[in-house]
Amino acid sequence: MRTHNHQEIKENCSSVIMYLLNKHKLGRVSSIIMDTEGWVNPCFFVNDEYVIRFNARDPGLPKYQREKFVFDLLKDLKFPVPDRVILDTDKDIIDYDILISRKVSGDNLESCWSKLDRETQISLAEEAGALLKKLHSIKFDYFGELANRGPLPQTKFWFDFLEAKLEFLLSEARKLELFSPTQEKQFISKLHSRSELINTVKKASLVHVDYHFGNLLFDEKKITGVVDFEWSIAGDPLYDLMFWRNANDVFKGSEESFFKGYGKVDFNSDESLLISTYQMIKNIELSIVATLHFPKEEARDYLEITLKDLSN
Repeated sequence: MRTHNHQEIKENCSSVIMYLLNKHKLGRVSSIIMDTEGWVNPCFFVNDEYVIRFNARDPGLPKYQREKFVFDLLKDLKFPVPDRVILDTDKDIIDYDILISRKVSGDNLESCWSKLDRETQISLAEEAGALLKKLHSIKFDYFGELANRGPLPQTKFWFDFLEAKLEFLLSEARKLELFSPTQEKQFISKLHSRSELINTVKKASLVHVDYHFGNLLFDEKKITGVVDFEWSIAGDPLYDLMFWRNANDVFKGSEESFFKGYGKVDFNSDESLLISTYQMIKNIELSIVATLHFPKEEARDYLEITLKDLSN
C-alpha cells in the first residue's frame, strides 16, 4: 500500500488479528507474517494456515463481498481457490471489511516467472489460459456487479453497465481534476459510438478483471491457486483478454502459450475494437488509482497513456 499512512494502517490491522481468530474460533496466534508482494490491502499470513486481508484502500466498495461470492461459486467446481472463506463486515474492532481465507499452497507466479525454465513457463502459461477459459464458462443472466451493494449496477445490457462504470469513473476523476470537460465528452462519445457493437455481447461471463501471473500461485509445474477476485464482474471475456494481447511485454514468452491454453488464435476487427474500448475505461480507472496512491511521476505516466489513447 502506498498511501502516506500505510505503515500506521498495517500496524492497526495487525493488532486485531488475535481478536479475529478468537471471534471466528480459528485457534491461537502462533505466527503472523505480513505479505510483501501486494501493496493494495494489508494482508497477513497467520499460523501458516490463514490469509487475513483488510479492505483499507477502498472501504466504500464491496470488494470482499465479490470475492466471497466468487470463491463460494468456484470451490464447488473444483477450481483452485481457498476451501474456506469468512467475510467479516461487522467493523466491531476496526473500520474495514475483512476477508479470512484458508491459505492456498504455492509461490507467486509473477515473482518466479523469470527464474523458471522454458518448459515450465510454457506449461504454466498454457494452464493459466485453460483456467481462464474455464472461468469464462460460468454464465450469468445479468451484466455488472456481483455483490449486493456498491456504486455500480446489475444491468440487462452490457453497454448499460459500461456506461454506468464510465460515468462513475469520470465523477471520481472530476474530484481530482484529471480531465477537462472536453476530454470527458470525448470519452463518453467514444463509448456511445460503439454502443451497437458492445451490445452484440449477449451473455455475461464471470470476468476476473485482474487475471495475470501476479494473482496465480503455483507449485512446481501446477497452478495451485487463483486469487484476487475483488474487482470481478459479469461481463465480456474480452475484458480479461486485453492484458494478454501484450503479455510478452511483462512476462516474456507467455503470450503464445497462454492463448494456446485458452483456445484462441487471434482477434477479429470487432473484438479488437471492443478491447480498445475496455482499455480506455481501464486506463481512466488506473489514472485515478495512480493519482490517489502512486508517486506523482508514476501517476503522470498513467494519465499521459490515457490521454494518448483518447486521441487515437
